[in-house]
Amino acid sequence: MTYQAVRPEPRLALAHDLPPATAARRLSAGLLDLALLLALGGWLVILGLVLAEPRMVAVGGAGLVMVSVVQWVLHGRAGWTLGRRAVGIRTLDVESRRPIGVLRVLLRGLVVAAGSLAAVVGLLVVLASPAFDRTGRRRGWHDLAAGDEVLDVRAARGPVPAAAVPPRRQQEVAPPRPERRAVSVPDWALAELPPTTGQNAVVPGGARSGLVLAPLSPQRSGPDLDTRAMPVVRQVGLSYGLAPELEMTRPAGPRDDLVQPADPVPVDSAAAEIELADGRRITVARTALVGRNPASDADVQLVRVIDPGRSVSKTHLQIGVEPGGVWVADRGSTNGTVVTLPDGAQVVCQVDQQVRLRAGSTVSFGDCSLRLVRAPGRNG
Repeated sequence: MTYQAVRPEPRLALAHDLPPATAARRLSAGLLDLALLLALGGWLVILGLVLAEPRMVAVGGAGLVMVSVVQWVLHGRAGWTLGRRAVGIRTLDVESRRPIGVLRVLLRGLVVAAGSLAAVVGLLVVLASPAFDRTGRRRGWHDLAAGDEVLDVRAARGPVPAAAVPPRRQQEVAPPRPERRAVSVPDWALAELPPTTGQNAVVPGGARSGLVLAPLSPQRSGPDLDTRAMPVVRQVGLSYGLAPELEMTRPAGPRDDLVQPADPVPVDSAAAEIELADGRRITVARTALVGRNPASDADVQLVRVIDPGRSVSKTHLQIGVEPGGVWVADRGSTNGTVVTLPDGAQVVCQVDQQVRLRAGSTVSFGDCSLRLVRAPGRNG
């Protein structure tokens, strides 16, 4: 019995795939919006105050109010102001990647206004707060308060991001659905599957599984999250039809008819051995967390990889070693985990879903990779 994993369909660039807007583009958008306010009423207010002409101040103030309301509604319902649209950035919800609405735009403005209460310095600190974001997504204090993210949409492969298209028009801009190509994945490569999983994988009989194939979304910097309090993935056991204690390798008694080498190298038959991309070989006896700087409150082995590009999350994946075999599970990483089996088939690991490995399997995570050299009970 085999599962059929199919490749995802081509799509318009989703807002999840877009990079965060740079500080220069956000500043440019703000200056353009300010210039628009000055051109459509601000200069009348300034001139009226200088000349002491109340009518000029009233006319200019009405123009400022009208432009501000239009910009506010556009920002909430479409995700852009005229300045943001000109430089190619959008303000979208951090989860749904939809426009955040006028009330949350108002909340962003109130946070910025609160900063202005601490003289000019407080206002500048709030506006510069995206530079303090350690996750690399450049979310300022006003973005965190409103639950939004400012994205650069110039990289979209369509006229607009798919997340910004109303549901009733997505059928009009969607590309034609190409024919899917199925790739067989053996059933031994599967561990426990959750009741509901991804939508792109098909199993016999029409049921859906959680297996899809690469490519993943474009890589980005892994977040600096404190994962020490996250529980390790529950050990489910890899049964092959016999009780685990019956499949466990037991040491044989000593034999006098065999010539032992002068300096025998001890090999733990109950442990697995992995090889990292930098050539290091590491023995994993039970549970190991692999990442750029893994941490856990549980008593587990920590394997740190060298990743100058920060494509690997701090705690990226988990390796489990049991008498019945070895499995790997993604830990909710930014760039995902892909298993390449010895026969060339690829499996994208869902979060906390165990995928079985055989000796020779390769696990790719971010810009790094590792290879399973030896499984329990094997010498190579």
